[in-house]
Amino acid sequence: MQRVVYLMFLGWIIGCGGVTTAPSTVQDAPVPEITVPAEVAPFFERGELAQAVEALAAMISKQPRDVTLYSLRATAHHRMGNNDQALADLDHAISLDARDARLFNNRGFVRLGMEQFQAAITDFDKATELAPKFTNVYNNRGLLFIAQQRYDDAIAQFNRAIEIDPQYIDAYNNRGFAELEAAQIEQALDDFNVAIQLNPKYVNAYNNRGLLRAQAGDFENAVIDFTQAMMLDPLNPKYYQHRAEVYLQQGAADKAVADERKIVWLIQLHEFGSRIAGSQRPFHDLTQRARHYLDVNDFENALKDLDRAIALAPQSAEALSARANLHLRKKSMQNAKADAVASLAIEPNQEAFSVLGDVFLSQRDYDKAIENFANARRVDPSVAEAYYAKSKALAAQGEHEKAKDTLQQALVLDPDVESRLR
Repeated sequence: MQRVVYLMFLGWIIGCGGVTTAPSTVQDAPVPEITVPAEVAPFFERGELAQAVEALAAMISKQPRDVTLYSLRATAHHRMGNNDQALADLDHAISLDARDARLFNNRGFVRLGMEQFQAAITDFDKATELAPKFTNVYNNRGLLFIAQQRYDDAIAQFNRAIEIDPQYIDAYNNRGFAELEAAQIEQALDDFNVAIQLNPKYVNAYNNRGLLRAQAGDFENAVIDFTQAMMLDPLNPKYYQHRAEVYLQQGAADKAVADERKIVWLIQLHEFGSRIAGSQRPFHDLTQRARHYLDVNDFENALKDLDRAIALAPQSAEALSARANLHLRKKSMQNAKADAVASLAIEPNQEAFSVLGDVFLSQRDYDKAIENFANARRVDPSVAEAYYAKSKALAAQGEHEKAKDTLQQALVLDPDVESRLR
């Protein structure tokens, strides 16, 4: 089985204490994270990082010596993969306050991701000089040693973090991974178990324990661990990849194929997320991601994205018609009709006409249903149903010739409509 290092840990402390932070404030106590300003917190929560950067830039222009703002903007850049910009912001923050251990820790973490190992070590050393009991730095230095395949050195760093904080779950998990790489299987299993005991929802320990069990040939329990990881973090494709590999080892090719399909869907979902994070006006990508959620009947997340898209672009016919379609699928006919009408008021589009056709069909307004289906250029059993129902209504009114012609149109669209709906 291919083994991959997944660094899901508290490696990045997104705040700093401001320009007056002194080393004594963090040497003998945990280093707290800052509160994200209300002006930018919603952008971080929604993953709209380009908008967070824009908002922080405006705030920095008014408060050019606020170290916190530079640190937060570095966080946003880092999450978007803009590591050079993240480093520039951290460099500037450190020039304003060279006594905040968190800034050096953050810069070291960015450099670790860029494989600038010596520069990262220098930053981590400075952070521990400023705050000798800053456990996160020891954790990050251990991760750096894992990246260099220096597993004994990594284990020593995690030992130090756990010595300072015996409840430091990330350090147990990461030490377990280093032990697994160093073929210390029993110790690794013990550490993964401790991490799970400390936090039964700690997803990475389940994943790593699954890797250990798969390597040992315990495929049944490996599948259980990877499945538990999926339940805790259902949008992460790596757990599906690991489980698919185990299924292949077990000879369950059909289950592996199902997981591989899910992986493709999740990768596409994350691509939408990346585009949304990097856009200042992401209404189109929000709409497309909503359609992606609808492919798996995830109405809740789809509606969140469409509401956000329409808030950003109230005149987006595309977003309105997509939300109309969502309401239709949820059988919320009045909301579907309202959004479809609003969409068509902006520009004609087949999706909105189609939704209206279905709404009017459900309301037994067959003439309007047929009219909207025609505008939508739909030819399917629902259109045949509208013609068939209209023919029955005409026959009941004594208009037998019109009823016969309308029934013929229904049969052309669906030869089985009469027997299907009788």
